[in-house]
Amino acid sequence: MEGIIELVDKARKIEKTTEKEYRKGMKKLKEPEYADIKNLFLRIAIDTILHKNVMDALKKSYAEALELIEEFEGEEIVNSAVLIPGVPMIVMPMGFGKMDEKIPPIEILEEYFKGFPETVVIPEEKLKEIRELLKKYLELEEEMARIYDKLGRKVSHPIVKQLIDSISNNEKQHIALLKKLFEKYKE
Repeated sequence: MEGIIELVDKARKIEKTTEKEYRKGMKKLKEPEYADIKNLFLRIAIDTILHKNVMDALKKSYAEALELIEEFEGEEIVNSAVLIPGVPMIVMPMGFGKMDEKIPPIEILEEYFKGFPETVVIPEEKLKEIRELLKKYLELEEEMARIYDKLGRKVSHPIVKQLIDSISNNEKQHIALLKKLFEKYKE
């Protein structure tokens, strides 16, 4: 069974790989007629960089928290959970709305794709390359979504949980965007 740190490491590694893949893909789409695709890839790549750096910060914070707990005698650490005597868990009221609210993917898709040109003539060779990129990116995004879903089920700190849930939702938005783009350029 994977612990929190293993999942954070796994998420960071795939985010880093995905960032490199988006960079490679954007370099292949230099011509102006691919600006719409390149802009979408750029948007997702920026999110990917943010996610990667959040995972770095989460890992560092977790390590520092463990040091603090060891210094001030937390009771025990079991399966990435720590019990600190005398510190109750605080549950914040959600009356202010969820921090991880998202725009429904269908609305994102409609808004984003309404700016795409309806008819673009793309040579078959380039079309095949675009489809291959989209397929690879979809696989990477789906793997990231699975990792963040697992991580979201493991973490208990309310701020970290909301952060992971937000990233998970963001990955699902990326998947929806890429699937819509794949439909646009399918055979």
